Amino acid sequence: MLAPVAVSAQGEETTIDVSAVWLIENELLCSVVAANLLDESARETIREGGTAAVDYSFELYRHRRGWFDSLIESRDLQFRISYDAFERQYRLISPDLRLKTEDFTKVVTQCTSLNEVSFGTMDELRLDPQALYYIVVRVRYQPMSVETIDDLRDWVSGSGRDEEERNNRNRGEGFGSRVARVLMSAAGFGEEDLQGEST
Repeated sequence: MLAPVAVSAQGEETTIDVSAVWLIENELLCSVVAANLLDESARETIREGGTAAVDYSFELYRHRRGWFDSLIESRDLQFRISYDAFERQYRLISPDLRLKTEDFTKVVTQCTSLNEVSFGTMDELRLDPQALYYIVVRVRYQPMSVETIDDLRDWVSGSGRDEEERNNRNRGEGFGSRVARVLMSAAGFGEEDLQGEST
C-alpha cells in the first residue's frame, strides 16, 4: 500500500527517509529517519547557551486521480533541545519524553530516528484496501541562541541596554548588526526545512 523513499535536501547532506510502513493489529505505523539533521555546529550552538527546535509533521494522503489528493490524517511532533551548563547535560523535551544526558548522540538519535509514528487504526482512518495512499513527512530544524532571544526581546520592547553592557556583550557590533542578526534569525536564517514523501 505504501512504499519507502529517501528524499534528499540541501545537496546530499540531509535526508529524510520513510524507511518502513506497516500494520500491527490494524494500526498504521511508519518509521522515519532524518539523517545529518543535527551536526557539530548545531551541538556547539546548543552548548553555548542556544536552544533548538526540531518539529515534525506527518500527513497521510489518499491519491485521487484527476483531482486534488485528500488529506486523511496528520500528526505533529515537537522536540526542544537545550544545554544545562551547571549540570553539564543536554535536555531534550517532547510531549512523551524528558531526557537529560551528557551524550549528545542520544539526543540526536531521539530527534532523528522515529521508530513508530502512528496514524491510528484502519477503521478510524477508513482506509480502502484498493486505494493508493502516501505519507508526507516535513521536518524543521531551527536554532536560536540566548543572545538572539535577548536582542529580540529588547528590540520588541523598545528598551535598550546601557552602552557599557551592550559593548561588553557585543564587542565591535553596532545596533544595525544586532538588528540584522535578529531579523535573520526571525526570518529563518540558519534553519532547515525538509520534506520526504513516500511513493
